[in-house]
Amino acid sequence: MLKGNRLTALFFILFSLFVCQQSTVIGLGTLRHPGPGLLAFGAGASVGVLALVLLIRSMISPEGQAEAADRGRTLRKGRFLLICLSLFIYTAVVNRLGFLLSTFAFVLFILRMIETERWWRTVIKSILITIGNYLIFVVWLGLSLPKGFLDW
Repeated sequence: MLKGNRLTALFFILFSLFVCQQSTVIGLGTLRHPGPGLLAFGAGASVGVLALVLLIRSMISPEGQAEAADRGRTLRKGRFLLICLSLFIYTAVVNRLGFLLSTFAFVLFILRMIETERWWRTVIKSILITIGNYLIFVVWLGLSLPKGFLDW
């Protein structure tokens, strides 16, 4: 398992270096005037950082990897299929219900499926995630998202 994690991490580090190099070839631009390669560069750098973290964790704490693998096995096939089905339902109803309501319901369902916390904590997390997404996409990026039947 640890050898597999190391090989996977090395592959994604090399892949991210390639993506970052190629994105600089097509031009990064600036944050105010982004070029066509800025998004690819950010994605490649993010993948590289995550792969580096995986590589370091697999080298430092082998027992931590076993615990993480055990936690990952708790997500059974039934839950996995429900999560996939909920993503399909979300995309089907987001135009009718609107972004805020459908995103809140989707995040609430996902958090209840994955985490086992008290309801009030799950509801608060869902509200905060939905508001955060709204602030990023509508306020900051200026996108127009589906309003739904409530017309907020």
